[in-house]
Formats: sequence, structure tokens, C-alpha cells
Amino acid sequence: MKKWSAGIVMLAIFLVLLPTSILASEKQNPPVDEIRQKLADEARKQGIPPEILKAIAETESQYKQFNKDGTPNITPDGGIGIMQVTPANVDIPVDVDRLKTDIDYNIEIGAKVLLKKWNLSYLPKINNHDKSVLENWYFAIMAYNGLSKRNDPSIYPNSSYQERVYDRIESASLLYISDDYFSFPEFDIRYEEKDERMFFPPDKDYQTNKQIHSQETYQKGDIIYLDERDGSIELRNNNLEEINIDLWPYTPLTITGSPKETSSYANDFAYYPVKGVTANGYVASSYANKGDKSLLFSDPIDDKRAAALAFAALNDYVQGYPDGSFGSQKPLKREHVAVMLDSILNLQVPYDYQMVADDVKKDNPYYNHLKKAEYNKLLGGGGKLRPKEHLTRSQMAQVMSEAFADHYTAPTKQHTFKDQEKIWNPEAVNTIYYNDVTIADPFRPTEEITRSQFAIFVYRTLVNY
Repeated sequence: MKKWSAGIVMLAIFLVLLPTSILASEKQNPPVDEIRQKLADEARKQGIPPEILKAIAETESQYKQFNKDGTPNITPDGGIGIMQVTPANVDIPVDVDRLKTDIDYNIEIGAKVLLKKWNLSYLPKINNHDKSVLENWYFAIMAYNGLSKRNDPSIYPNSSYQERVYDRIESASLLYISDDYFSFPEFDIRYEEKDERMFFPPDKDYQTNKQIHSQETYQKGDIIYLDERDGSIELRNNNLEEINIDLWPYTPLTITGSPKETSSYANDFAYYPVKGVTANGYVASSYANKGDKSLLFSDPIDDKRAAALAFAALNDYVQGYPDGSFGSQKPLKREHVAVMLDSILNLQVPYDYQMVADDVKKDNPYYNHLKKAEYNKLLGGGGKLRPKEHLTRSQMAQVMSEAFADHYTAPTKQHTFKDQEKIWNPEAVNTIYYNDVTIADPFRPTEEITRSQFAIFVYRTLVNY
């Protein structure tokens, strides 16, 4: 018979007597950023917006697979783990032990359950049932928690499960512009007598007044641009630390790799690695809007000019050259100013108006734009339009102050420029200076303005941030 040492016997007795909670304590919840990465990776694998799966996990369990003592997070109604999967209520085979102990498996099953709800034929469809649109998941999210009266938004508008999930998306993924960013129509929800389960009239689908696409499904090589909700966006380094570089709204950027999740419990958004003209770092996914190559010109000298050109291109205010350049450093012709002003302001002219200036031939491709600019007194002082001449900075100030008068605040003080004596139209120049359209001093009034400089002046006039 094998003899055991006293030490081994004592160790065995100690392990037998050790509380179960301590034995299970090696089951710890991963750090929040790792949990979010698991959720986001599984969501992309299953074709679910990561914003949706993260918000469900937070709403269900506050991202907890395990309790503090290491035991599985199981609620009284049988919900298990981070996704609170209830085996008795799902119609897919599950390994209950793995649901309790394996966070990756729990997330996978939760995602599959959500997809089953998405495909339920008796649930209404929203918009075109495009999986990339966050609003379209409303009924699938509702069904994930249960089609019972407690989730009827007409009865419990602020506490129904799906509303709480969308509240989490709005606050933690920062997908908001106003308090009702996720706005849904009134839904036709019915009940049988003495039955609290919802049912829906057949073939009744819905449209929302907004459609928010997932901003966490971009891939390497995709082109994005930054939105203007919160002004300039901070660029961050590889550790997601601020690096004192702010990017203007509409800055076009190219995704260069996979997103990183944050360690802050309050923030569900990710950070994408990006490359701009000179920018190189990470930006928050919440500000990343899908763009395309039309926003990228080959010759902006910095990211501010790139932002101004992208803004103009998005709104069809400008076009580049066939070689992909904008001619950023080329001086701006007056006829091109007429085109841009017409594109921005949608200038009108009476059908029988005859151009006064005699220096524009009718075969000029910009004839109609120039005629509109003349009629609206934006170009043509002195009876000539001089379409091929270049615009000076003082002339630019005059044109901008008149064309965009409604956008500017009337100056309450007069700035004296270092080269004030050279400025022939100080009121116009002071107006654009007072409104931060130009910040140059000396102003250099006789210099020709470049095409990209004019784009920046238009940008500073029209973009509110």
C-alpha cells in the first residue's frame, strides 16, 4: 500500500475544505476592452453591427460572464453569462456547461440567437431590412428579450428592453445628434385576450426618418470622413492616447488596419487606425462616416485642405481634374468662382435676362454660371466679368461678404491689418476676418487666391463647428 507524506495529506484536506468560491476564482471576467473585442469580432463574423451586440451584452449583464466569486453569472430566470442565454427559451442546441464557463461560446450563442430573431417571419421589417442599419434591428432586439407586454414601447416607452439597448448605443457608441436620434414610428402591437404575448398584423412594415449605418464594420483600405457633430476630432496614438493633433470635420482618411476597443466601461465605440495627408493615428469609430475615392484628391498639401475639398466634393460644389488632382495650388479663375457660387447658392436668373458683360463668349462652358453671377451682382463690377483672370484675396473677400452675407455676423469692431493701407475694401475684409473665414495678418490683398484656399474659405463659412 502506497504511503502518503503528512504534507500531501494536509494539502488534500485543505483543498477539500477550501470554499467552492475560492476554487472557482480563476474564472475572472476579462478586461472590458478584451470583452468588447470578443463581442465585436463575433458580431462582424455573424453580420451583426458590433454596436448592437455590445449594447445587448451591457444591457443584459453589464459585460459579466462571471460573478465576483468566480461562479457563472446566472439569473433567477435561468439566463446564463454575458449574453444571458436561457437554454429553455432558445431553439438551437447549446452546451449548458460551456455557456456557464466559456465566454467566447456564450457570445457566439447569443449572436446566433439574435440572428434567429432577425429571421423570424412574423416580426415586422424596418426599412429595407438591411443588417448594416442599426434601426432595422429593433424587433430582433425586442424578441431577444421576449415578446411580452413588458417590452411594448407604447406602454413602457422609457423602460422597454429594446429602448434601453438603443439608449446604450446612443450614449456609449456616441451615435447621436439630437435627443431623439433613434426615432421610431408608432408600432401596431396587439394582444389576444388574456395573453400578454405580442403579435403583429401581417405584412405591415415600417420606415424610420433616419437610418444610421454601423460605423464599426470598416475594413483595411476603406475610405471614411469625419462628421461635424462635435467639432474637431482628436487623433490618437497606438496606445489611444491624445497626441495634440485635431482633425477638421470632413477630413478624408483611409483605414489602415483593424479597430481597437477601449478600456472605458462607458465607451462602446472603437478606434480605427487611419492615414490622411499627414495624419497617422487612430480616430473614434463614432465619427467615421463611409466615404469613397471621390473625396480623395492627389494634391492637397495638408489635412485641413483635404477636409475642405472633401466637404465641397460631398456637396457637389467642386470637381477635380481627370488625373485625380484638384489643382490645389493653382490660382483660381473668376469663371470657376462663378461655378462654385452657383453650385452652393443655386443662383437664379430670369429666363429672358441678357448678359451685360461683353467679354464672355457664348461657347464658354461656364456661360450660364457667369450670367447668374452677374445678375446677382457677385461678379462683373465695372461691366466686365474677366472670366479667365485670377481672383485676388481682396476680391475674394468682396465676393464672400456679399454672397454669404446671411452666414456672417456683423462685425462689432474693426481689425487693423499690418498691411491695412493696401486694402481697398476694408469693410469686406474685416467681415470675413471677424467671422474667422481668414486668420491671416498681414492680409496680402493683391495676392492671387489658390483653388484650395478658396475651398477653405467656403468651408469656414458653411461648416458649423
